Amino acid sequence: MKRVICVLFLLMSSHPCLAKVVKAAKVPVKPVLKRLIIPVDNVTPTITKADVAKVIPLDFKEGESQSTVLTRIADRGFSLWFNSAAIKSSSLGRMAENAQEKLKTDVVVPANSDHGVSHKFSFRLEAFQALAKIEYTGWLNASVLYDAKAAASAIFFKDKVFSDKDLVVSHTANREQDLSMVALAWSW
Repeated sequence: MKRVICVLFLLMSSHPCLAKVVKAAKVPVKPVLKRLIIPVDNVTPTITKADVAKVIPLDFKEGESQSTVLTRIADRGFSLWFNSAAIKSSSLGRMAENAQEKLKTDVVVPANSDHGVSHKFSFRLEAFQALAKIEYTGWLNASVLYDAKAAASAIFFKDKVFSDKDLVVSHTANREQDLSMVALAWSW
């Protein structure tokens, strides 16, 4: 069988080829160039100097500890992120907003007569800012603020002295100092 295949191969290769090669005229070939399209990156956010200024506080005090500075930077960064449109429209943002609204309460005690004084108490607990506020309006305007992050509290009393002037008495206290002030504020 091997011999038969070898003989057939020799017979086939000994015959001249009947095919003819015709030389064609040269046709110029134009190279096909495709336009390079560079995609626009709409995903990666661009960070500007204004964005950096929103996160990094520029009012550092001499002698502030490194942990205080890092806490302020982290707090401002988290606040900026949490107040962004993308987070506020997410389910987490809507849930946090609903929880925040449920932590606000107003109590109104109406006046007994037409010339009486109506009293209003507003209670606000802003959990994400670690801030509690109590405001009173009635005989005078008063407010109490407590900032848990800064471990600071403030009390303000404000009463109208003249039509455009208010007497303000305030007291603020934090880890470093207690400060009491009496001021005259006016509007024009």
